[in-house]
Order: sequence, then C-alpha cells, then structure tokens
Amino acid sequence: MGKLKITSARLQLVVFFLMILTPCAVALNAATGAWAELLNLPQGVTLDASRISGLSLLAMLVLGFIKPVVSMLAFWFLYKLLGLYRKCVIFSVENVATLRRIGWAVASIDIAGMLQTLITGPVLSSYNISPGYIAARLDVGFLVIGLFVVLIAYVMEMGRELKEQDNLVV
Repeated sequence: MGKLKITSARLQLVVFFLMILTPCAVALNAATGAWAELLNLPQGVTLDASRISGLSLLAMLVLGFIKPVVSMLAFWFLYKLLGLYRKCVIFSVENVATLRRIGWAVASIDIAGMLQTLITGPVLSSYNISPGYIAARLDVGFLVIGLFVVLIAYVMEMGRELKEQDNLVV
C-alpha cells in the first residue's frame, strides 16, 4: 500500500498543476489574441479584433472558458479520487461515486466543446465581430472514454457489493 500512497500523492500534484494551468492557458490565449485557438473557430472565419471590447470581450471569454471549465471539473474529481487512493480507500461508496463523476465529467468535455462550437458563431455575429455563421462539430473521443469510466464505476460498485456480501457470510 505504500507504493499506492506515493504514486497517488505524485499524481495528485500533477493533476493540481493541470487544474492551475488550464485557466492560465485560456488567459494566455486571450491576452495574445489567439481567439481562433481559444474558441475553436472553423477555418476561414475571420474576426474583427477592433470590435472586441467590453461586453463582447466578456462574451468571448465566457465562450472560451466553456470547455476548460468542464476539463477542470474532471481534474477536480480525479484529484479527489487520488486523495482517496492516497488514504488507501479503494473499494468504497465514495470512491465509486467519485469515479462515476470523473466519467461523466470526461464525457461532458466533448459535449461542452460541441456546444461551444455551435453557439460561438451566433454570439460573435451578434457583436459584429465576425460574419454570421453556424458551425457544428462532432467530437466523441472524450465522450467514449468517459462512458467507459462510468461503466467501470458500475462494475466496481458491483464488486464492492459482492465483497460486502462475502464479509457478511463469514
């Protein structure tokens, strides 16, 4: 169990730094004017940077934070799970619930990205920052991984229940 504690503590530190770096990356993209990167704009869409100020700047920042906020939520749940592992809590109700939350958060990353892509065009055109466009993107990589993690959480729940029943039989 000592190895589990050490590895979990190290990974928890890595996840903590990723949680901190995520909003820093968004701020860096915004500060350098890398709006196409931040907003995942389709190729060929141009922005009128002279119109970005006040409410339009706030709207663009909110749009840019949609996917990173969901990623930070997944990092937070992973941080909590690693904390449980560091305490050697492996097959508990809290552990399974946290794993399930991680799965749903990871699956939501792609959903947030698709939502961001869908609403960015209308929002930008309402502030006259870009010509009107509507784009849709189908991303399913994180969605599939997240659903597998949710499935694993359910299997762990069944294993925990079986272990609990075995303990009662003895």
